[in-house]
Amino acid sequence: MLRRLCALIVLAGVFGTTQLWAAQPSRPQVEYSADSTIQSEEGTIEQHIYVTPTKERKEMLTGEGVGGIQIFRYDTKVMWILMPSEKMYMENSMMGKGKGNDPSQWTYEDTVMGEEVLNGMTTTKYKTVATSTDGKKYGGFSWRTSEGISIKQDLLYKEGNDKKRMLTELKNVKIARQNPTLFEVPEGYTKLDMAGMMSGAMGREGMGQRGMPTARPQTGKPPRTMPAPNEQPAAPEPAPTQEEPSDVEKAGTLLKGLFGH
Repeated sequence: MLRRLCALIVLAGVFGTTQLWAAQPSRPQVEYSADSTIQSEEGTIEQHIYVTPTKERKEMLTGEGVGGIQIFRYDTKVMWILMPSEKMYMENSMMGKGKGNDPSQWTYEDTVMGEEVLNGMTTTKYKTVATSTDGKKYGGFSWRTSEGISIKQDLLYKEGNDKKRMLTELKNVKIARQNPTLFEVPEGYTKLDMAGMMSGAMGREGMGQRGMPTARPQTGKPPRTMPAPNEQPAAPEPAPTQEEPSDVEKAGTLLKGLFGH
């Protein structure tokens, strides 16, 4: 369960924090909720989103019903990833180390193509080209309302010889004020320290379950393979009972495998 959820979070984070964010030149000027679909070569992600000019919440679901939540705070440049089934969350900066993660490193060119009614919303269709200072590039079409709501994007992403197409679309858009609590970490959630968990998992390699060496101490006596005459063989020591790893240990092991550390 936890492995599927972590994989979902990583996948959603790749699309949500880098490509879609970089391709959007400005934030919407109204608050709204909507159903969102993201399609690419890697698959389809369906989300329900809640948006304000400075905040965004994405509730993600897969076909198996596994869920995760992302909260983007554009006002404080922080992103939270919530795992409701575990009542845990992770925190990351929205300003990544790479230039491609910083919207200020992108230039945008929009050419108006005309007006269209799309999914019940009046939109302006644009031919959009976005280029980053490190050579990444997006091109395609986007449909936005007068309030800045991006109803649809059909973009081709290019980095060197690598090309990927991404289609995003909003349906059931409802413009209304959103509850501020949607954009906060709920009470009772435990924060996961990713760096601490992964270093702890690495420290346990070659160690016992509780971090102690597994080798038994030497006694200095030669090993005995047969019991002495009239001596009963010693009863074998019971195998130590392995404790079930905690949820935090499981998450640390999974994150280590996912991120390759």
